[in-house]
Amino acid sequence: MRHICALLIVLVIAGVGWTAPKEAKRTFRNQVVTGCLDEKPGVYVLRSDDVLKEIAQLDPIGFDKQIFARYVGHKVSITGELVSTTEPPTLRVVSPNQIKDVSQMCVPASDK
Repeated sequence: MRHICALLIVLVIAGVGWTAPKEAKRTFRNQVVTGCLDEKPGVYVLRSDDVLKEIAQLDPIGFDKQIFARYVGHKVSITGELVSTTEPPTLRVVSPNQIKDVSQMCVPASDK
């Protein structure tokens, strides 16, 4: 019985010093991404205005994604959290106020 009590005391003391590993803190910075807003089935994307390559997929946080529809075909600057773990990167937008209309038309750079 004495050995069991001693073993329990040792286990309790050893457990006090042990802490769970901390999760790495993810730090995000808002970035401004400028491009042509386009729609694909179910998602809205930003494309570069020169070769129309997808540069970001838009992810609305706290508002309806249909807000993006009014800017389709426009050149816009959008401020958001750029998550580069996806291809193309995901731009998380927390407010429609973060969408700035740069131009009513998106014209490839070679056509200007």
